[in-house]
Amino acid sequence: MHKKYTILIIDDKSENLHYLNNILESYDYNIRATTDPSFALTSSNSYPPDLILLDIKMPNTDGFEVCKLFKKDEKLKNIPIIFISAIDDVEIKVKAFEQGGVDYITKPFKKEEVIARIKTQLKIFENNQMILTLLEQQDFFLKKIIHEMNTPLSVISLNVDNLERQLGPKEQFEAIKASSKSLSSIYNDLYYLTKKKSMTKQIKPINLVNFLSSRIIFFDEIAKTKNLIIDLEIDCEFKILIDEYELERVVDNTISNAIKYSYENTSIVISLRENLLEVINEGITIKDTSLVFEKYYQEKVKNIGLGLGLNIVKSICDSYKIDVEVESNQFTTFRYIFPENLIKKES
Repeated sequence: MHKKYTILIIDDKSENLHYLNNILESYDYNIRATTDPSFALTSSNSYPPDLILLDIKMPNTDGFEVCKLFKKDEKLKNIPIIFISAIDDVEIKVKAFEQGGVDYITKPFKKEEVIARIKTQLKIFENNQMILTLLEQQDFFLKKIIHEMNTPLSVISLNVDNLERQLGPKEQFEAIKASSKSLSSIYNDLYYLTKKKSMTKQIKPINLVNFLSSRIIFFDEIAKTKNLIIDLEIDCEFKILIDEYELERVVDNTISNAIKYSYENTSIVISLRENLLEVINEGITIKDTSLVFEKYYQEKVKNIGLGLGLNIVKSICDSYKIDVEVESNQFTTFRYIFPENLIKKES
């Protein structure tokens, strides 16, 4: 069933309200019109319109101030506002868009232009609302996946460990554990994406040598599936002030990426120097290193993973002002340069 849109007109001149009402009444719109901006804001909280036509030059409060009040209101901020004015000036038009307006119509009004612009903005608004709905559904879907993944992963890990104790080490057990850890890494990325806005960071000094050693042990079984060796080279030992879970996402996604794109029977070198961390692997060349941190990006030569891990890495590094450099030719290097305020030297 087609939705009947509501349009709110705010103009201090009643003749303009009548004229616009006459233009729009033959179309399937609910029209609300007022000369009082305060009443418009109050009534919109109770009955939000789908679009606002807002005059700029009004005696008590100009349209720009009214627009600011709408944009400050969490409930009303996404309503598209089309400014209407007799002023045909480039600077005023630019200011209208800077204040949050989506369009600008000059007086005297031309019926066809008014209708065309309103229809366009309502279509854009409708599409944006659809996108917001899809994003909400996606968020619900991700949370559902996370909930459903956690228990099976725990059961798999527990039972494989029990079987290994009973039957001894076997190649099949190593493969199962490697696959389980790969799924666990995906689970942690999805969990982080859904929780990061509400997460409270627990900043503390973390010894990078100890931390990196523990993550190398975690990835050992996954690396063995490609006969990879992970080496840790330490030139300088220090602590970094960071949330441990976020550090884990950075390190795990970088190592995981190196494993995915390494050639078999090669080495991955994790190097810790005075103020930086490098992860170096020999494998598939990244053609455009500027794209690797974009969400869902994958090298076309190997369609693996979700394309989320490195995007998470970049967002975390940006939040701590950690510089990230990527070089890729025969060897690919991910370099993390820590700012001085995050580093705590070992005494």
